[in-house]
Amino acid sequence: MSHFQSPLEEFPRKMMTFKSNGQFTVTTKDEILRRCEQSDYRDCRINAYPEIIEKDGMLVQPPNFIFIDLDLENFDYNINRLDKAKNRTVRKMAIMSGFPTVFWTGNGYHIYLSLQIPVLDNQQFVFSKDEFPNLFADKGKYSHYYVSEVFMQFTKQYFTSGKSDPQHRPKYKTCLTRIPETYNSKCLLNGKSRGESKVKTLQKWNGKRINAEPLIHDFRTWLIQQELSLKSETKKQKPQMKKTRLNVSNPNLWSLSQGSRISWIETLLKTPIEDHRKYCLWRILGPYLLNIKQLSEQTSADILERWLLECNKKRKLDFDSKTRVHGIVKYNKGFQPISYSKLATENNDLLILIKSKDTST
Repeated sequence: MSHFQSPLEEFPRKMMTFKSNGQFTVTTKDEILRRCEQSDYRDCRINAYPEIIEKDGMLVQPPNFIFIDLDLENFDYNINRLDKAKNRTVRKMAIMSGFPTVFWTGNGYHIYLSLQIPVLDNQQFVFSKDEFPNLFADKGKYSHYYVSEVFMQFTKQYFTSGKSDPQHRPKYKTCLTRIPETYNSKCLLNGKSRGESKVKTLQKWNGKRINAEPLIHDFRTWLIQQELSLKSETKKQKPQMKKTRLNVSNPNLWSLSQGSRISWIETLLKTPIEDHRKYCLWRILGPYLLNIKQLSEQTSADILERWLLECNKKRKLDFDSKTRVHGIVKYNKGFQPISYSKLATENNDLLILIKSKDTST
């Protein structure tokens, strides 16, 4: 138990063993060890997340534990290909100063990484399900998921470049991790020795949670891409209707036949700022240049990079401008910039800054 990724300070938790009929609740470490012994240490798994994740109907548990499953079967039982995927994944985590736990399970690798991250579902202005109606619809791909749970699925694809087990779709209630020094019954049934079937710790977590802020932006970009893909598929299945206005409910967005200029955003483009740069890119400037002014990706990228260059003179950027701009212009097609009136609720500090520069409002 000393090699387990989490300090297991929060109980109760769910657990599962070879002899259990589904998951059951454990409340102490001693109980965990006793249950392992009762199952002859076979298929002993415990949930990385505590059993209680909500309070007063609101999610309080952040998605701060990443579970990546690299299964030998998905690499045609080629151990060299599997090792390369594992090494690339660990190196990618290292770029963010991540040092994960790595287990050998007998059939592949489990990689566990802890993050410092807020509850994404509580950031309604950024991750409102209303902005992704196709993904979170009643019968949508993520209809029964928290946004934070979808983040778990994003990270396993992000760090493995899509090489993780496609059947493994982690949620709070199903994030069951194997306990080291126990045995994988599937390996035993396939004729492997107990030594070959033992869950082994290859690398132990260094105890430091990495800052997940860069991942949050990439996650939103990923959601936007998936939403647009589903939207495109839906359009192919339905009769096309002529669109005369971009958004009739938003007075700040004009009909494409009327024009393509919004004065307060034009002012922002001419105003280098010290804060809110990332927010402005994906919430305002990117969608405006691409979808209101209808500029090309290259032209939009050039404008955004010039704006960031001026912002950098005010205060040094804490991100790579080219990488961030590339993601913005690639995945913000079809999305509208936030309206001036809604900005007051979502980012009032930025609104005050814009008002001080824009004499036309």
